[in-house]
Amino acid sequence: MRIKPAGIDVVVLAGGVNRIALYDGYQPGYKALVDFGGRPSIQYVLRALRQSPYVRDLCIVGPREDLAPALGDSAVAFVPSAETILGSFVAGLSHFRDREVVLLTTADLPLLTAAMVDRFVETCAPISTTHDANIYLAVIPQEAFTGRFASMNKGPSRFRDGTFCHGNLGLIQPRFLQNATAMGRINAMYAARKSQIRSALALGLTVGLAYVLGVHRFHVLTLQQLARIASRRFGIGILPVPVPYPEVALDVDEPVDYTLVQEILGA
Repeated sequence: MRIKPAGIDVVVLAGGVNRIALYDGYQPGYKALVDFGGRPSIQYVLRALRQSPYVRDLCIVGPREDLAPALGDSAVAFVPSAETILGSFVAGLSHFRDREVVLLTTADLPLLTAAMVDRFVETCAPISTTHDANIYLAVIPQEAFTGRFASMNKGPSRFRDGTFCHGNLGLIQPRFLQNATAMGRINAMYAARKSQIRSALALGLTVGLAYVLGVHRFHVLTLQQLARIASRRFGIGILPVPVPYPEVALDVDEPVDYTLVQEILGA
């Protein structure tokens, strides 16, 4: 089974609030509205998506009354965000429930470009899987973090075949919503996201031990081996997709992230 790269609909998660001061005088607010060069972060993300030939319809998960004025665009559909990341995730996918595949990203990714979206989709398309529902997740190899990105720390994991960092792009088949076990585990993993070990254990004992012992402690598992263990555990295809773009991992939630993005966009 392979996905078709044409006519992909997109869910942009935009309801998250950043309570960490990004700069002097910062007031807690939506990550989507953090200003860069006079434009909110979400505008950069939407521009990149619309420039991709693979993208069809867009849906923003977040409060319309707060976000719409910053867009100046009435063509975007809105879905209210939920109390949890899983709830918002489900709300966005449910909007495109009848579609074959949906691209998921976040609104606090101002360095995203159409070329990065295209490369991710094109890399996912030829991957063959035997599962009925699949999740393709962008991962960035450590060697891609060079130049200005060399000091980035977004929780990389060291496998036998390399060190990888998670990215904020995913291709998801909405029929995955029928798998209640996997969805519950994803919510638990997100709640423990600040700790790699607790996050892995939240996926279940088998997957957690595989990560803690096979990756975190001894580095004997490859990235694909861990993905296959997780896929068997949940009965869905979990497919890591390497892309060479550290920008895909640069969601702005810390002062160092904000400073780096300002420097790059300013240049």
